[in-house]
Amino acid sequence: MSLVSLRTERSITTLRLERPQALNAMSEAMAKDFAAAVKRAAKEKSRVVVLEAAGAAFSAGGDLAFIEKNMARPKASLAPIMKRFYGDFLSIRFLPQVTIAKVHGTAVGAGLCLALACDLRVVVEDAKLGFNFVRLGINPGMAAWPLARAAVGDARARELLFTGRLFAGRDLHSWGGACAHAATAAELDAVCAELAGRVASGSAESLRLLKTETRIGENLSPFLTHEAKGQARTFKAKDIAEGIAAIRERRAPKFG
Repeated sequence: MSLVSLRTERSITTLRLERPQALNAMSEAMAKDFAAAVKRAAKEKSRVVVLEAAGAAFSAGGDLAFIEKNMARPKASLAPIMKRFYGDFLSIRFLPQVTIAKVHGTAVGAGLCLALACDLRVVVEDAKLGFNFVRLGINPGMAAWPLARAAVGDARARELLFTGRLFAGRDLHSWGGACAHAATAAELDAVCAELAGRVASGSAESLRLLKTETRIGENLSPFLTHEAKGQARTFKAKDIAEGIAAIRERRAPKFG
């Protein structure tokens, strides 16, 4: 069974993360399924792609089992593995359609980066968001810095990344409009559908040209290369074991 589903109704395609039992944690298998679904979505005649997730959370970020597997892998293999992993999920940035992330529950680490990789966002007001990489003991990945900086500005992006603190969906909305709408959980479906419908009512050719123009000048490759090397290093450092233990024991990490 695929960990990502795809359906198209009229001019809107829905891309859905389908690993609810693990809070849609991002594994290697999900990465491959996601990239394949994005390729299929690119061939659809839709104008909008909505990215959503099954279950109680949008995404808990990188899968802990995947992280632990990387801790045991040869260091030389890690940077290529991580660049491929980032690329599979960030392939959503290259869709010709306008993309909307529909965020509920929790979106942390790579999961939040995935939401920020979309063109627009609708977020539940009390959703729990955060760049928790330093709390886990690893270097940020998934283009965390450029995506965070573009969404909330340089100074706040630094603060969020350096502290790894959680914040709410309503905060993301208030910080310079980093999401199009903040909604209650009960309103989320309707608010996202209304936004997707308004976008989809535009000219298909105009939307695709504008989408291309909004990406001019963006080059995440240098960041991804640096991140992959950084994660390769931190996968082999002592702090990551404490970070994982803290998450599983639901406590604050105690780094040396």
